[in-house]
Amino acid sequence: MMYYTLLSAGITACIDFLFLFITARIMCLIQEASRAASGIPEAAMESGMENFRAAMQSSAPGENVMSGQPGNYGSGSFPSRGLKLFGQSFHWGTLLLIIFISIVIFVVIFHFLTRKMTRYIEEITSSIQRIAQGDFSSTVEVRYDNEFSIIAQNLNIMANDLQQLKEKEIQAENTKNELITNVAHDLRTPLTSIIGYLDILNSGAQLPPENQRKYLQIAYEKSKRLEKLINDLFSFTKLEYGNMPMKTSLIDIVKLIEQQIDEFYPSFEEYNLVCEFKTYTPSAMVLADGEMIARAFENLISNAIKYGKDGKVIKIVTKREGDEIKITIINYGTIIPKEDIPYIFDRFYRVEQSRQESTGGTGLGLSIAKSIVEKHGGRIEAQSSMAATTFNVYLKIAK
Repeated sequence: MMYYTLLSAGITACIDFLFLFITARIMCLIQEASRAASGIPEAAMESGMENFRAAMQSSAPGENVMSGQPGNYGSGSFPSRGLKLFGQSFHWGTLLLIIFISIVIFVVIFHFLTRKMTRYIEEITSSIQRIAQGDFSSTVEVRYDNEFSIIAQNLNIMANDLQQLKEKEIQAENTKNELITNVAHDLRTPLTSIIGYLDILNSGAQLPPENQRKYLQIAYEKSKRLEKLINDLFSFTKLEYGNMPMKTSLIDIVKLIEQQIDEFYPSFEEYNLVCEFKTYTPSAMVLADGEMIARAFENLISNAIKYGKDGKVIKIVTKREGDEIKITIINYGTIIPKEDIPYIFDRFYRVEQSRQESTGGTGLGLSIAKSIVEKHGGRIEAQSSMAATTFNVYLKIAK
């Protein structure tokens, strides 16, 4: 704006200068034409003008120069002679008129130069009003290269940040509602069974001993499932909000995997599964929390058993790749649809959406495994095709 102000003032000054110069030249030509028409020599005219000026300067205040008598100017006043420019005297009234015209010219030029900028300011103001009303998708096109373009750019950044915050807030609200719904469902299902079977046992009805044992076994299994769900919820919450401290030490990840396989031997037997373990490195030391990293692989192997029981074989392979150890868990059972792959590590996400006990777990196992692996500076990937479903875990080898 300062640039346009100075430019308008400069153009106005040039116009005034040119106008005064042309006016002075015209007045000079008129005087020359008048002298020529009256026949008075130019030298005499100049001499007369000098004598007149000398008389004006030497005359007393209020005295008429021509008659020597008091004039009609009033005591202590002088005749208004104006301002002399370019050899010509301009009356003060004329100068005031020129100043007024100059102001008008300045305003017109300034408006002409800033009309685009004014419209741009109005556009920015309108966008600010829309943002203030909650329309965070409103943006302003960044034009020119001045302070207003900087304002427009920062306004767009602010609107984008507010839009993202709004979307995150909506997503958080939806996630919270989904979390409450899923937890309520997963807690209610086993709890209803436990209460039902215990109520039968407590009713005083004469039940055969084998039925009593059966009902107690079912109630026990449901209680264990309920316990696992609660433990998963606590683990997930602690990992999600960083409240689970890590007690790191050097751990041989190959030996840990072998130990996990031995612990899952009863489950392999129960589902008639064969676990094939192959390692290309006899040992690989990683800096990790033993309990947490064991929990991660426990969840991955448990997931492979649950969804791979139709495939009869589960393969686990460890192999060193550069400064990382790669642990691969393969099952040949249920295929994960391609569109579900990006979401299988999300909390409470299950490929089978009915959330029945027979078709899946709590939907937290893979999410917990991913959080633990990433907390150790590693990464986890999943692939599924007609051939097999593969989970790859990468962990940094300790130096």
